Amino acid sequence: MLLRHRYGGPPWWAAATGDLVAGPAEPPYTAVLRFTAPTVEMTPYLGWLAGRVTAGGGRVLRHRVRDLAEAFDVAPTVVNATGLAAGRLAADPAVHPVRGHLVLVANPGLTTSVRDEDDPAGITYVHPRRHDVVLGGTYQPGVWDTGPDPATATAIRRRCVALVPELADAPVLGERIGLRPARHGGPRVAVEPAGPAGGRLVHAYGHGGAGVTLSWGCAAEVARLALDG
Repeated sequence: MLLRHRYGGPPWWAAATGDLVAGPAEPPYTAVLRFTAPTVEMTPYLGWLAGRVTAGGGRVLRHRVRDLAEAFDVAPTVVNATGLAAGRLAADPAVHPVRGHLVLVANPGLTTSVRDEDDPAGITYVHPRRHDVVLGGTYQPGVWDTGPDPATATAIRRRCVALVPELADAPVLGERIGLRPARHGGPRVAVEPAGPAGGRLVHAYGHGGAGVTLSWGCAAEVARLALDG
């Protein structure tokens, strides 16, 4: 991670890495932080999570509901983890999208992620995966448009190549545009009585781009609320 501001000592999350080292960097950077952190590739990970559900006796059903009350036709306890749809289903005006645009390129052999979160042209990061490299990105609150933007894709690639020159000739494999389900005031994880007598509704939405980071801790809290209130 490259810093453009004055390094004021280890950040609050340093203890979680166990091996964070700060060192000097060439301008325009003031310091570089090196550390080990877990990463996940979402497609196989989501399949693995679904497998845990079914292995534990759960069923994966697909339903389209017009409101949360309809969900109680299926189960007495409902977890509202509907992302951006929670704005409508839970009548929560704090829910809003944050548009993200990524570019995927072939991996030329990279194994280390690099980030420059303070680039004045936009947040910049390079995250290698097994078969490609994720180049980012954008963070656009309140933007619902999920269409591709060639100028944005070009700018992302230019910034990332400046950060990691080995990417200069990496073939582009595609783009990903999505909406992070954010919420003013932070995530809502709360329980309320709802549905038929004895029914319980647990809200769990508004995590923005931190879904994977918060998922296991949030899931434990949701389970507690669902079982104990």
